[in-house]
Amino acid sequence: MIFGIGTDILEIKRISKIINNYEKNFIDRIYGSNEISIIKNKKHNIDHFLSKRFAAKEAVWKAFNPKRGVGLIFKEIETLNDENGKPFLFFSGKTKRYIKEIEKELSAKLKFDISLSDERKYVVAFVVISLAPFD
Repeated sequence: MIFGIGTDILEIKRISKIINNYEKNFIDRIYGSNEISIIKNKKHNIDHFLSKRFAAKEAVWKAFNPKRGVGLIFKEIETLNDENGKPFLFFSGKTKRYIKEIEKELSAKLKFDISLSDERKYVVAFVVISLAPFD
């Protein structure tokens, strides 16, 4: 059963401008420690990387919807990649606890699927939250 769906499209130039103006403050406030570690080792396409992660955070928030999404903190929603490059969502802190509370209320596990894509000027993120039985 689907709990929520969220999508976000973002012009990369928007994030590039913010980074140029507020670099460290913006990155430290919005991105998690794992995401920050990755960009420290990247030499190219940092704006694409950060834009996709920002769109993912927005898509997660939209999948919860504003009413239910009040317990979400962008810095605690990270998009990482498995060994094959497939993106997955990693939650920490208050956001992780918030998700656990929802799971307890619903007596079901929330399963998160994410797809990311980009073109020269734009990135898009699509998130589906499904309900799955507890194992």
